[in-house]
Amino acid sequence: MLSVVSPVFEHAGGVEPLVSQIDKACRGLGIPFEIILVDDGSIDRSWEAISSLCNDYPVKGVGHCQNYGQHQAIYTGLKYAKGDYIIVMDCDLQDDPACIPMMVSKSMESGRSALAYRKTKKNHPYYVLSSRLLNACLTMLTGVKMHYRTGNFGCFPRSVILKVLEMGHRDFYFPVAVRLAEGYVDSIEVNHKERVHEESTYNLRRHIHLAWSAVRFAWLKPTGNDHGDIATIFRET
Repeated sequence: MLSVVSPVFEHAGGVEPLVSQIDKACRGLGIPFEIILVDDGSIDRSWEAISSLCNDYPVKGVGHCQNYGQHQAIYTGLKYAKGDYIIVMDCDLQDDPACIPMMVSKSMESGRSALAYRKTKKNHPYYVLSSRLLNACLTMLTGVKMHYRTGNFGCFPRSVILKVLEMGHRDFYFPVAVRLAEGYVDSIEVNHKERVHEESTYNLRRHIHLAWSAVRFAWLKPTGNDHGDIATIFRET
């Protein structure tokens, strides 16, 4: 079974195209699959959009009571995932669902995780510089090479995800958690698509907060001891 986990925040207009394209890509694999969408405290109609798709697609919706952040939403989605392999991807369709079969095939063949290496990703120079610096710092702290063209998008065996979940959710940063769980992670080149719906909700303050959390997570190398409860869930489909 395959699980596809995607965090959603203020993206009501993009949920249906996302689910439709994931569904098309996964049906070609010929195995059971589920789509887990985690609404991270959106105040638009994202939850209504998620709920409306549950009758037509194998969608499971989970809602946070407030906005905890993308990586906390990923952690919640991973807790609900039942698949033997788990895809993690953003909801804005810059991560192309058409790449899912290729990544699943690579992960199944190797028995390891397969990260997307986004060769066509374009960003503002300040983002590229800050991302390079962050990933250099994280590489030093984890002892495993991290590159700014890799992120959350990838396919992960359940054995790796179980180790990730054991680390707890505090300051959780998914790319670091995967490296701590598995060490070196295979990558596969994919095209990074343009954003087609709402603008990114990430601003400078959010980027700084995320970078600080990532560094803390890599520095502390959590083992799951005394990490408290996961962010409150207040609705499910």
